[in-house]
Amino acid sequence: MENTLFGYFFRRLGFYFLSFIDFYFKGVFDYFSTVYRNFLRSFERRFGVFINLKYFFVPFWQEFSLPSYLLSIPIRAIRIIIGLMVLFLFSAFFILVYGIWIALPFYLIFKFLGF
Repeated sequence: MENTLFGYFFRRLGFYFLSFIDFYFKGVFDYFSTVYRNFLRSFERRFGVFINLKYFFVPFWQEFSLPSYLLSIPIRAIRIIIGLMVLFLFSAFFILVYGIWIALPFYLIFKFLGF
């Protein structure tokens, strides 16, 4: 059966099935992780959470006066809190979407089989 038309057909069917499984689980994970990393880069450019954490007690624009200290600390704290909330929400959304993506074929197979 190895050198027959049916053997060739089943080898190709197995090859394409394994290729699809590789794409569906590994390729899409690579795509989602790339989207997530790109979001983190643009997020850091916009909110600057890690820079604000690093320079939390340094006043804005290097103006060392009491009003500058009093204004910069709450502003930095608010930016850090908002940035961490957005980061948490997007990370939770990413995990939820990828979890649904992984569970969807199993759900459809069980639903098709009548479980």
